Amino acid sequence: MDQTFTITAHAKRAVKNVIKLYNEIRLHLSLDYKTSNMAYKLSA
Repeated sequence: MDQTFTITAHAKRAVKNVIKLYNEIRLHLSLDYKTSNMAYKLSA
């Protein structure tokens, strides 16, 4: 989804939410359907 932000705080919040989604919620096929955080913790 394309968005234009007029307030920097809104853009920062949106980026933070996307990073959280990618690392903590979204399952990755290349990581055997684990989240990025799960794969990182299992490899440490």
